[in-house]
Amino acid sequence: MLDGARLRLRPVMMTSFAFILGCVPLWTASGAGSVARQIMGTTVIGGMLLASSVDILLVPALFTLVEKWAGSVPAPGPLPAGPAPAPGD
Repeated sequence: MLDGARLRLRPVMMTSFAFILGCVPLWTASGAGSVARQIMGTTVIGGMLLASSVDILLVPALFTLVEKWAGSVPAPGPLPAGPAPAPGD
């Protein structure tokens, strides 16, 4: 899991920051219709920052918790036998 997180961190952060930097002109817009662009830029940049934070911090933590929880649950026994197949099947 740690190796996967290390391999995944750089591409996720590069993609996120590139997208955020691409939205900076929306955030700093001026002129006609600039308020709508600024609101959109603020929302998109904030959403990407939040999504990147969740992706980098929360997802691995939840994965670790679920793996620990699943490891502590005893494995189910053998499944009961189902009905016998019909003749000719």
